[in-house]
Amino acid sequence: MNPPPQDAHLYVQGHVMHNARQLQYIRSCFAAIAGSAAGILGLTNLSGFLFYAVSWVILNSILMTRACGSKKYFINGYKDLVFDGAMNALLSYILFHTLLYGLVHLYQ
Repeated sequence: MNPPPQDAHLYVQGHVMHNARQLQYIRSCFAAIAGSAAGILGLTNLSGFLFYAVSWVILNSILMTRACGSKKYFINGYKDLVFDGAMNALLSYILFHTLLYGLVHLYQ
């Protein structure tokens, strides 16, 4: 774990925590939608994970354009936007992919 930057005292901890919670909520919802789409489309194996990777890149590009002054709102800048929460979102993606794939394609 990297130590916080020297100007970390400029950030309000409550606001940083709120931003992190909002990002986690956005990522979870987006992963659920992407997993549902992949399950309905019947994407499995490598194509399913490629779909997750593409959707993750799309989500992060949207977040980076909307939060263009991320240095102002996040202590670690773009690292918080791009990398934090990737595994949690992957678990949500797999959950919804499995659910919708089972409902749509398993009993055909």
